[in-house]
Amino acid sequence: MRMRTCSLALLTALTFGCSGKTSLSPNNSVSGAYDFAVTSNVTGAVTLVEANLSGSANQSSANGPTQVQILTLEKKIWYVNGSCPGNTPGQNSLTTSITGDNVAVRFDEGGNAFGGPAVFTGASINGSYSLTGSSCPDLVGIIGVYPPGYDQGGFVGNPVANLTGTFSGSINLPSGTDNASFTLSEGSDQSLTVTAQLTGADNGTFTLTGTAIGNSMFVSGTVSGQDISLLGYYDRQGTFSGYPGSLIVFNYVSQAKAGVLLSQ
Repeated sequence: MRMRTCSLALLTALTFGCSGKTSLSPNNSVSGAYDFAVTSNVTGAVTLVEANLSGSANQSSANGPTQVQILTLEKKIWYVNGSCPGNTPGQNSLTTSITGDNVAVRFDEGGNAFGGPAVFTGASINGSYSLTGSSCPDLVGIIGVYPPGYDQGGFVGNPVANLTGTFSGSINLPSGTDNASFTLSEGSDQSLTVTAQLTGADNGTFTLTGTAIGNSMFVSGTVSGQDISLLGYYDRQGTFSGYPGSLIVFNYVSQAKAGVLLSQ
């Protein structure tokens, strides 16, 4: 469904190869689209950090909603912009810094920042994090044997390929429930066009535009005279939806889950 190729690049004593729009540049920075899964050992939550990284020297960064999107699944509930979005929900960032064979990763979830050391394992970035004194509501109360405001866990980041293909299923839009067929097409600049064929509450073909960010789509447009903004996560393995190659779609404004579309 998503296919790309890239050249191999050499990091001191480490060869970093990928199939996708991601690479280590000759000056040792990480660049391209990444999907990070952050798992908390305290709350059990899995936070998906989708980022389009750009690098200079040994530093890489991604900032704002068109470069970083965050979703958290905790106790079977999805949270758009994460379960600890800070004071500026949606204004997320991700930075990396490489020293030798090691990489430091910092996530910022709308003002709640955390991160830690990591290493490269092939094309993957594997690391751990811990923090104290967090004001996140999930962590303020005492959770089991952990002190208030404490969290720790691990993260894995993987490069991802183009977000393309056709997905169909039932979806809830502002007008009501539709049978939908979404065809996604990503440009070389990570721009994304979604051609949505809808029958039900809305009838017709509508075009949504935006950006492919990591393994996610962030698009907006007008459907039956109503403005909509959608966030979708491409669940390659079916880890979260139970359907490999599915697209989990959220209404970005209401933050409600809109539906799951299956790959065709």
